[in-house]
Amino acid sequence: AEAARDIYTGMVTDSGRFRFRDVSGDTLRYAAMLLDMGIDTDTLYAHLYMKDYHTLKFQAYAYKKMKRTEAGVAYLYIDRRMQKRFHLTSEEASASISYLEAIRGSLIWMVFIENPDGATRVRLRSRFVTINTLAEQYNGGGHACACGATVYNKKQMKALVRDADALLADYKSNHEGWL
Repeated sequence: AEAARDIYTGMVTDSGRFRFRDVSGDTLRYAAMLLDMGIDTDTLYAHLYMKDYHTLKFQAYAYKKMKRTEAGVAYLYIDRRMQKRFHLTSEEASASISYLEAIRGSLIWMVFIENPDGATRVRLRSRFVTINTLAEQYNGGGHACACGATVYNKKQMKALVRDADALLADYKSNHEGWL
């Protein structure tokens, strides 16, 4: 039962609650088999989605600080001071990428997280738009719609935002049905 719960949890989180395009009928059939083993989904989802008070305070602050480009790239910069003010772990700062995913028209979203060594780690996500080649231009890589990069100064950060904006503008002008 514990193994079934752990595997199911991995399936839920890695598939974005079964929303990502690689989810197949087999994925759902395997998940159903695991559920039949008696997984307590109420407790599981409570652990996955309940947030600490300080995390919600940070989330509210992040919404005030987020920005959006002309084409619709949403982004947020989290400096060391902000991380200290809200007692954020590296994982909590990284998880803030999910705050930007539901903005209508923002098919690319990014979070810039200042590291203690002075580099800024970038988390990039997209809906429909392939962004890993963009990440590769900025010391990164990853999946087509979920990847990371690293920039070392404000000039590189601005260039990444500009390049993402141009990529999104091009995508929107050449595709329909993107929301």
